[in-house]
Amino acid sequence: MASRRKLKKTIQFVSSELISDIYIRCLMSKDVDLELVEKISVDIMKTNVEFILRANRPDGKDNPKLVKAYYRNLFADWQKAMDIITAEMDKI
Repeated sequence: MASRRKLKKTIQFVSSELISDIYIRCLMSKDVDLELVEKISVDIMKTNVEFILRANRPDGKDNPKLVKAYYRNLFADWQKAMDIITAEMDKI
């Protein structure tokens, strides 16, 4: 990511799109497990908050290589978390 601001906006955008997708699926389907929908929505929001907070506090502020590695790792972790959430969404 080019900047912390863009990373946080990307995290926020993807989270809001996933929540919108869940509720659209609920509207289009008659037999939906509302507890599962609520659980996935809460997981999305918790993940959103967790990664935005992590984006605010990089390790090794004095060493640019450590900061770059930190954000690379953060982005990889975020992608894994989104993959898990999308796999859960497929159960709806």
